[in-house]
Amino acid sequence: MDMLEHVFLVLLNLANVFFLVNSMRLYILCFLSRKYDKKMKELFRPNHELLSRRPFVSIMIPTYNERNVVDRILEACINIDYDNFEVVVVDDSTDDTVRILRRWAKHPKVKVIHREHRTGWKGGALDEGLKHLDPRSEFVLIFDADFIPPKDIIKRMLSRFARDEIAAVQGYHLAILNADENWVTRAGRMVLTYAYAIDYPARFAFGGAPQLGGSVMMIKRKVLEEVGGFGTSITEDYDLALRLYIRGYRIFYDESIKVPCECPSTLRRFIKQQCRWVEGRARDFRRRLKDILCSDKLSLVQKLDMIMDGITNFSALMVLVWGVVTLVSWIMGISTSVIVAVVVSPSDPWSWAQFLLLIFSGASYPFAHFMALKKEGVEQGSTKKWIAASLVVMYLLLPFLMLASLRGAFVSTGYFHRTYKTGKILMRKMFKPPYWWKRGAIDV
Repeated sequence: MDMLEHVFLVLLNLANVFFLVNSMRLYILCFLSRKYDKKMKELFRPNHELLSRRPFVSIMIPTYNERNVVDRILEACINIDYDNFEVVVVDDSTDDTVRILRRWAKHPKVKVIHREHRTGWKGGALDEGLKHLDPRSEFVLIFDADFIPPKDIIKRMLSRFARDEIAAVQGYHLAILNADENWVTRAGRMVLTYAYAIDYPARFAFGGAPQLGGSVMMIKRKVLEEVGGFGTSITEDYDLALRLYIRGYRIFYDESIKVPCECPSTLRRFIKQQCRWVEGRARDFRRRLKDILCSDKLSLVQKLDMIMDGITNFSALMVLVWGVVTLVSWIMGISTSVIVAVVVSPSDPWSWAQFLLLIFSGASYPFAHFMALKKEGVEQGSTKKWIAASLVVMYLLLPFLMLASLRGAFVSTGYFHRTYKTGKILMRKMFKPPYWWKRGAIDV
């Protein structure tokens, strides 16, 4: 029994160390995200020369059964305040989206490519689109179908390509269109708010490796061709970002380029979305880890940042280990509970230290989300419902995320579950119209 208890304690302590390290990372990122504005002032010098040259830009929109939103995204795109661009829609749809796009194909700026299959998922569709770009195209701007870009999006993103090593510019996914619809949409909004208000700006501020988000991202066409296109990963954006960094390129993150989008509206859709992200990122990180470690184009800071970010995709696995060990220990009468240890031995400093570490780790997630909401400008009185929704829904997701982590760790292929878009806009209930709304970027 002593030997078994020792093994259980080792496993439990390993899990606790993992949670502690990730919690410390969350707190540090919250602090560093406040340094973002200072870093932007140091690094950002608008590329006026590129803007004056007005290079040709191809906007690519991959679609799969997007009948509720495809008109909206295309209407916003053709009204962008830039004269040297095209819109390329790569469509895998099987519903009314096909009929809607036939009408749009007659527009002089819109090109529609319809595939009869979903080979390669979103990445495969984007790679197919690359074959049909205008020969003059120098930059590729990606949007998912539920986004509503502002009129000045191309000019603003082009101005960020101030240095040769910048291969891509990533904007902010402002997940607010239907965010107040229900608890699931609130949780979905919280996931993206943390990523774009805390994670990305913090990693950009300390010279790390902020990732691509799959939409609101502009990439140099010649670099895309050099690294092999978008690929067929179910998280093609994350895999592309890793390949860019490994080859010495950089991603410029600009949180001021905010583009509204919607959140998954049902628990089933949210589960599928989050599981795809966890599974795909875990698989891509596992496949690219050796290249990350061996790359001479990455600084030590970037390598550590990419590794720390990569292992977060296995958090659900560590929760599984912790839960199994705790349950089996309880069944066998082996005490591994920190709370029990504090009650039984209230004078033991080590028990109290473990207990305080548990509180420290447990508070990191809601604290990070609180800081993200504050940074995004949500009124203080409404932060509680957002954080509560996120905690409840994410705990419901844990069993599914555990399985997704396992698939990412051990299975070589996955399935791309495309998130259904409803097209609902409930934005006015929550926010004052932002600056681009007043300029007529969208009409609701």
